Amino acid sequence: MAITRDEVIRILAEADPAGLIAGGAPRDEYAAEADAILGLQGVPKLTEITGIFAVSFSDPGTCTRETARWIAEELVRRADR
Repeated sequence: MAITRDEVIRILAEADPAGLIAGGAPRDEYAAEADAILGLQGVPKLTEITGIFAVSFSDPGTCTRETARWIAEELVRRADR
């Protein structure tokens, strides 16, 4: 899957799993999580996405399965554009 770091950051900002963007944080607030996602092999699994956010925010409920599913679908949809 070929997708740019900037595009992954945009996807995460749109999903805003932790509500940071809605709270006024800069659009690149999820850059560390984007880097972690880009470090995964192949198309990220829902458990990998939710796990990245659980570790980053010390809360397993930060990124719901529904949000992770949307993120995964957008990663695939926007890859190789």
